[in-house]
Amino acid sequence: MANLSKYFEDKDFIQKVNESADDSETWLQHYMEDYPGDREQIRLAWKIIRQFRTNNKSLSDEDKILLFSRVLRQIEEQKHSNFRKISLVLLRYAAVAILFFSIGSLIFYKPDKIEADLFSQRFPEIIRENSSMLIRSTGEDILLEQDNPVIEHSGDGVVTIDRQEVISSVRANNPPEKTFNQLINPYGKTAQVTLSDGTRVFLNAGSRLVYPEVFSGTTREVLLTGEAFFDVKQDAGNPFIVLTSDVRIKVLGTRFNLMAYPSDNFVEAVLAAGKITLSRNDANLFEKPVELTPGQLVSYNRSTMKSSVSIVDPDYYTLWTEGIFRFESTHLSRIVKRLERYYNIRFQFSDPFLGTVRISGKLEMKEELDETIERIARAAQVHIDKVSEGVFVVRK
Repeated sequence: MANLSKYFEDKDFIQKVNESADDSETWLQHYMEDYPGDREQIRLAWKIIRQFRTNNKSLSDEDKILLFSRVLRQIEEQKHSNFRKISLVLLRYAAVAILFFSIGSLIFYKPDKIEADLFSQRFPEIIRENSSMLIRSTGEDILLEQDNPVIEHSGDGVVTIDRQEVISSVRANNPPEKTFNQLINPYGKTAQVTLSDGTRVFLNAGSRLVYPEVFSGTTREVLLTGEAFFDVKQDAGNPFIVLTSDVRIKVLGTRFNLMAYPSDNFVEAVLAAGKITLSRNDANLFEKPVELTPGQLVSYNRSTMKSSVSIVDPDYYTLWTEGIFRFESTHLSRIVKRLERYYNIRFQFSDPFLGTVRISGKLEMKEELDETIERIARAAQVHIDKVSEGVFVVRK
């Protein structure tokens, strides 16, 4: 089974099978001569791909994957039978229209159009000025000079900022083909946005959210860089998907926090209510998503590409939406990183090991910066000195 699976994950093999329509048997014989130990598995993989490729029944991507897994399970059950029996089983299931190929292309490897459009947007640098920015799908850039601006998108395309309508030219009944907005927060600023489906998103400092003017199709997809808390409007027929550069979160209706800053070596999702799944963007067909229940945290390590799940108190990860940071036995380096983003300042450690000091407590971020830094210094038993405008050094 392992040898068979590797051919389904080999894009070059798949492409060669699709391109060898006229002399497929000749090509197959030459290919098997190069890998004599896998002859049976190569022929079986070839037969599956050829059978699926010729079927034109239209199925959703999820149906294709689910039905394809049924074929693999059936093959696994028949692994002690002879090749002829396996082939008969395969042909029977091929008639059910397991099509993970579309016009000779593997659906599993073809990105969703909406997803591709999201990743193809122009991405200006995270601004370090004093204002958030809303880049409209119409090309207009709107500076949001107020603290914690509130943007609302209605289902008919009306947009308001702090209860004042700004633009209403894009309507749900006639949306442009690509109508993606970008909400960009500089360091030191946060914002709130209500999407056209009623989902509320709290966007943290140094973060970017890319989202459609009006949702359409069978999924609701957005792209996040940085950190955000999502209160997703339930819609069982249209799952909500949050994409990052490494992973995707899929939900129906739930509340969760997602942290995916490019400078961090990890992506973290904490579930407050409902249910979510996390999967790698480049996961293969046989990789099972990580499923979370309330009170769980999943941490994806970008270096090892592995995920781990732990039990946490969601408040420690979500109260930032109310201007409160709670932490328990947390490394000082991670705490000052949050302060850097929230206040748009920088910390330096005179000794890197000081960053490993663990402290617990709560910070009211509405307090003056000097008071916040003093409280951190007392808790960690260190000195924090200001060396220039917006730059602080942590010393023993």
